[in-house]
Amino acid sequence: MNMKNKSLILIILSLIASIVWQLVTRQSLSLLETSNSLFFIAGILLIFALLWLTLSSGVFDFFNYSMKKSLHIVKRKEEKLEVTPLSKSVGTGFKTFLISGVALLVISLFALLGYYL
Repeated sequence: MNMKNKSLILIILSLIASIVWQLVTRQSLSLLETSNSLFFIAGILLIFALLWLTLSSGVFDFFNYSMKKSLHIVKRKEEKLEVTPLSKSVGTGFKTFLISGVALLVISLFALLGYYL
């Protein structure tokens, strides 16, 4: 499955979860509640995606290497230390969450605009 399909599925599931949450807690649907719940979901997805983006950018590679090297020295192991960079370990799967979060944020803003108009 490609990135667009995963993003679309995540967006649709978030919309369904938002509507179900409203029906369970409020027993009605409103644009304001839809906007609020989608904003929270989008915020969580964006925070997760930006954290993943930061880790995959290579910012913490040296820190990860130095911590593993220090632990290797403390344990007094004689074999050669091979450390996979943290950026290679986490990969680039953040794009799905980033696209979904931005799309849900836009939908949330449109719902808010619809509520006030």
